[in-house]
Amino acid sequence: NEQPGHEQMWEDLIRMKWWPLLLTCLVGLSRHVRGETLCPKEGGSSCKCQTPSGLIDLTPLSSATGARFSIQDPSGVMYTYNPCNGFTEGGCHDGTAVCRTSTTALGTIGSETIYYDDASSISGLVVAYSTATSRVQVNLKCDKTATTPTISYNGKLITLTVFDLTSCQCCYGGCGGTATSPTPSAGNSAVAPGIIGIVLIVVVIAATVVYCVVGSIYMSKKRNASGLD
Repeated sequence: NEQPGHEQMWEDLIRMKWWPLLLTCLVGLSRHVRGETLCPKEGGSSCKCQTPSGLIDLTPLSSATGARFSIQDPSGVMYTYNPCNGFTEGGCHDGTAVCRTSTTALGTIGSETIYYDDASSISGLVVAYSTATSRVQVNLKCDKTATTPTISYNGKLITLTVFDLTSCQCCYGGCGGTATSPTPSAGNSAVAPGIIGIVLIVVVIAATVVYCVVGSIYMSKKRNASGLD
Protein backbone atom coordinates (compact mmCIF):
# COMPACT_ATOMS: atom_id res chain seq x y z
CA ASN A 1 0.00 0.00 0.00
CA GLU A 2 1.28 3.49 -0.87
CA GLN A 3 1.71 6.03 1.86
CA PRO A 4 -0.39 9.24 1.74
CA GLY A 5 2.83 11.24 1.29
CA HIS A 6 3.61 9.42 -1.93
CA GLU A 7 0.12 9.98 -3.26
CA GLN A 8 0.41 13.69 -2.45
CA MET A 9 3.76 13.84 -4.26
CA TRP A 10 2.22 12.37 -7.42
CA GLU A 11 -0.78 14.67 -7.20
CA ASP A 12 1.47 17.73 -6.81
CA LEU A 13 3.58 16.71 -9.78
CA ILE A 14 0.56 16.07 -11.99
CA ARG A 15 -0.93 19.42 -10.94
CA MET A 16 2.27 21.20 -12.09
CA LYS A 17 3.46 22.15 -8.58
CA TRP A 18 6.84 20.55 -9.17
CA TRP A 19 7.53 21.95 -12.65
CA PRO A 20 9.86 24.75 -11.39
CA LEU A 21 12.06 22.16 -9.69
CA LEU A 22 11.97 19.89 -12.74
CA LEU A 23 12.90 22.78 -15.03
CA THR A 24 15.81 23.76 -12.78
CA CYS A 25 17.18 20.22 -12.92
CA LEU A 26 16.78 20.06 -16.70
CA VAL A 27 18.52 23.41 -17.21
CA GLY A 28 21.42 22.25 -15.06
CA LEU A 29 21.61 18.99 -16.99
CA SER A 30 21.62 20.77 -20.34
CA ARG A 31 24.46 23.01 -19.24
CA HIS A 32 26.47 20.01 -18.14
CA VAL A 33 25.87 18.27 -21.47
CA ARG A 34 26.83 21.38 -23.41
CA GLY A 35 30.03 21.83 -21.40
CA GLU A 36 29.17 25.22 -19.91
CA THR A 37 31.25 26.32 -16.94
CA LEU A 38 29.92 28.04 -13.84
CA CYS A 39 32.06 31.11 -13.31
CA PRO A 40 33.64 31.57 -9.87
CA LYS A 41 32.82 34.89 -8.26
CA GLU A 42 35.58 37.31 -9.20
CA GLY A 43 36.34 39.43 -6.15
CA GLY A 44 33.18 38.12 -4.47
CA SER A 45 30.93 39.51 -7.21
CA SER A 46 28.75 37.35 -9.44
CA CYS A 47 28.67 40.21 -11.95
CA LYS A 48 32.34 39.65 -12.71
CA CYS A 49 33.57 36.49 -14.39
CA GLN A 50 37.20 35.71 -15.15
CA THR A 51 37.25 33.30 -18.10
CA PRO A 52 40.21 31.88 -20.03
CA SER A 53 39.45 34.44 -22.75
CA GLY A 54 39.22 37.47 -20.49
CA LEU A 55 37.19 39.24 -17.82
CA ILE A 56 33.44 39.76 -18.10
CA ASP A 57 32.28 42.65 -15.91
CA LEU A 58 28.60 43.58 -15.94
CA THR A 59 28.76 46.17 -13.16
CA PRO A 60 28.91 49.14 -15.59
CA LEU A 61 25.56 47.97 -16.98
CA SER A 62 23.85 48.16 -13.59
CA SER A 63 22.09 51.16 -12.09
CA ALA A 64 22.85 52.23 -8.55
CA THR A 65 19.20 53.17 -8.01
CA GLY A 66 16.26 51.41 -9.61
CA ALA A 67 16.13 49.18 -12.65
CA ARG A 68 18.42 49.93 -15.59
CA PHE A 69 16.39 48.16 -18.28
CA SER A 70 12.72 47.87 -19.26
CA ILE A 71 11.57 45.10 -21.61
CA GLN A 72 8.18 44.45 -23.19
CA ASP A 73 7.21 41.04 -24.52
CA PRO A 74 5.00 40.58 -27.63
CA SER A 75 1.85 40.37 -25.48
CA GLY A 76 2.59 43.70 -23.79
CA VAL A 77 3.85 42.37 -20.45
CA MET A 78 6.50 44.66 -18.99
CA TYR A 79 9.69 43.50 -17.27
CA THR A 80 12.34 45.54 -15.48
CA TYR A 81 15.91 44.37 -14.94
CA ASN A 82 19.05 45.49 -13.14
CA PRO A 83 22.04 43.17 -13.57
CA CYS A 84 24.01 43.65 -10.36
CA ASN A 85 22.14 45.79 -7.83
CA GLY A 86 18.81 44.96 -6.26
CA PHE A 87 15.88 47.35 -6.60
CA THR A 88 12.36 47.85 -5.26
CA GLU A 89 9.37 48.33 -7.56
CA GLY A 90 5.77 47.88 -6.49
CA GLY A 91 5.39 44.32 -5.22
CA CYS A 92 9.00 43.51 -6.11
CA HIS A 93 10.86 44.17 -2.90
CA ASP A 94 14.44 45.19 -2.21
CA GLY A 95 16.93 42.76 -3.69
CA THR A 96 14.99 42.16 -6.91
CA ALA A 97 17.00 41.71 -10.10
CA VAL A 98 14.10 41.02 -12.50
CA CYS A 99 10.53 42.19 -11.94
CA ARG A 100 7.40 41.45 -13.99
CA THR A 101 4.57 44.01 -14.21
CA SER A 102 5.82 45.69 -11.01
CA THR A 103 4.24 42.85 -9.03
CA THR A 104 6.30 39.66 -9.24
CA ALA A 105 10.03 39.16 -8.69
CA LEU A 106 11.39 36.59 -11.15
CA GLY A 107 15.00 36.75 -10.00
CA THR A 108 16.93 38.18 -7.09
CA ILE A 109 20.37 39.60 -6.49
CA GLY A 110 22.43 36.97 -4.72
CA SER A 111 21.08 34.22 -6.98
CA GLU A 112 22.92 35.51 -10.06
CA THR A 113 25.45 33.21 -11.69
CA ILE A 114 27.42 33.52 -14.93
CA TYR A 115 28.03 30.56 -17.23
CA TYR A 116 30.45 30.61 -20.11
CA ASP A 117 31.41 28.26 -22.91
CA ASP A 118 34.42 29.35 -24.92
CA ALA A 119 33.97 26.48 -27.35
CA SER A 120 30.38 27.27 -28.26
CA SER A 121 29.13 29.70 -30.88
CA ILE A 122 25.56 29.28 -29.66
CA SER A 123 25.37 29.56 -25.89
CA GLY A 124 28.36 31.89 -25.37
CA LEU A 125 27.83 33.76 -22.12
CA VAL A 126 24.81 33.58 -19.85
CA VAL A 127 23.85 35.22 -16.57
CA ALA A 128 21.03 33.50 -14.68
CA TYR A 129 18.79 34.57 -11.80
CA SER A 130 16.13 32.72 -9.84
CA THR A 131 13.54 32.66 -7.10
CA ALA A 132 11.85 29.65 -5.52
CA THR A 133 9.32 29.50 -8.37
CA SER A 134 10.96 31.13 -11.40
CA ARG A 135 14.16 31.45 -13.40
CA VAL A 136 15.55 34.12 -15.69
CA GLN A 137 18.32 33.68 -18.25
CA VAL A 138 20.02 36.66 -19.88
CA ASN A 139 22.07 35.80 -22.97
CA LEU A 140 25.08 38.13 -23.12
CA LYS A 141 25.82 39.21 -26.69
CA CYS A 142 29.10 40.90 -27.52
CA ASP A 143 29.00 43.87 -29.86
CA LYS A 144 32.04 46.14 -29.75
CA THR A 145 30.05 48.94 -31.40
CA ALA A 146 27.21 48.76 -28.83
CA THR A 147 28.39 51.40 -26.38
CA THR A 148 24.73 51.90 -25.47
CA PRO A 149 23.38 48.56 -24.22
CA THR A 150 20.11 47.15 -25.53
CA ILE A 151 17.98 44.31 -24.21
CA SER A 152 15.19 42.34 -25.86
CA TYR A 153 12.70 39.63 -24.97
CA ASN A 154 13.79 36.20 -26.27
CA GLY A 155 11.04 33.85 -25.06
CA LYS A 156 9.45 31.97 -22.20
CA LEU A 157 9.35 28.30 -21.31
CA ILE A 158 7.13 27.30 -18.37
CA THR A 159 8.78 29.21 -15.47
CA LEU A 160 11.87 30.28 -17.42
CA THR A 161 12.05 33.75 -19.01
CA VAL A 162 14.87 34.59 -21.44
CA PHE A 163 16.29 37.96 -22.51
CA ASP A 164 19.13 38.97 -24.84
CA LEU A 165 21.45 41.73 -23.62
CA THR A 166 23.73 43.27 -26.24
CA SER A 167 26.63 45.49 -25.25
CA CYS A 168 30.37 45.98 -25.68
CA GLN A 169 30.46 45.26 -21.95
CA CYS A 170 29.40 41.69 -22.75
CA CYS A 171 32.67 41.17 -24.62
CA TYR A 172 35.70 39.59 -23.03
CA GLY A 173 37.75 42.46 -21.65
CA GLY A 174 34.80 44.86 -21.74
CA CYS A 175 34.35 47.83 -24.03
CA GLY A 176 38.05 48.60 -24.02
CA GLY A 177 39.23 45.03 -24.54
CA THR A 178 40.33 43.40 -27.75
CA ALA A 179 38.83 39.93 -27.31
CA THR A 180 35.23 39.15 -28.22
CA SER A 181 32.79 36.61 -26.87
CA PRO A 182 30.95 33.99 -28.95
CA THR A 183 27.70 35.21 -30.44
CA PRO A 184 24.96 33.34 -32.28
CA SER A 185 25.27 33.20 -36.05
CA ALA A 186 23.36 35.78 -38.04
CA GLY A 187 21.09 33.12 -39.52
CA ASN A 188 19.66 32.07 -36.16
CA SER A 189 16.23 33.34 -35.19
CA ALA A 190 15.76 35.43 -32.05
CA VAL A 191 14.34 32.45 -30.20
CA ALA A 192 17.03 29.98 -31.22
CA PRO A 193 20.10 30.95 -29.12
CA GLY A 194 20.92 29.26 -25.86
CA ILE A 195 18.20 27.77 -23.78
CA ILE A 196 15.31 28.06 -26.24
CA GLY A 197 17.14 25.94 -28.78
CA ILE A 198 18.68 23.03 -26.90
CA VAL A 199 16.80 23.02 -23.61
CA LEU A 200 13.41 23.22 -25.31
CA ILE A 201 14.02 19.79 -26.81
CA VAL A 202 15.30 18.37 -23.52
CA VAL A 203 12.44 19.85 -21.51
CA VAL A 204 9.67 18.75 -23.85
CA ILE A 205 10.91 15.18 -24.12
CA ALA A 206 11.84 14.74 -20.47
CA ALA A 207 8.77 16.52 -19.10
CA THR A 208 6.44 14.51 -21.33
CA VAL A 209 8.02 11.22 -20.29
CA VAL A 210 7.98 12.09 -16.60
CA TYR A 211 4.42 13.37 -16.74
CA CYS A 212 3.10 10.30 -18.58
CA VAL A 213 5.00 7.75 -16.48
CA VAL A 214 4.23 9.30 -13.10
CA GLY A 215 0.66 10.06 -14.08
CA SER A 216 0.08 6.49 -15.27
CA ILE A 217 1.58 5.01 -12.11
CA TYR A 218 -0.45 7.30 -9.91
CA MET A 219 -3.73 6.72 -11.71
CA SER A 220 -3.28 2.97 -11.89
CA LYS A 221 -2.48 2.73 -8.20
CA LYS A 222 -5.24 5.10 -7.19
CA ARG A 223 -7.82 3.15 -9.18
CA ASN A 224 -6.23 -0.23 -8.44
CA ALA A 225 -6.42 -0.81 -12.18
CA SER A 226 -2.96 -2.31 -12.76
CA GLY A 227 -3.81 -2.60 -16.44
CA LEU A 228 -6.51 -5.21 -15.82
CA ASP A 229 -9.61 -3.01 -15.97
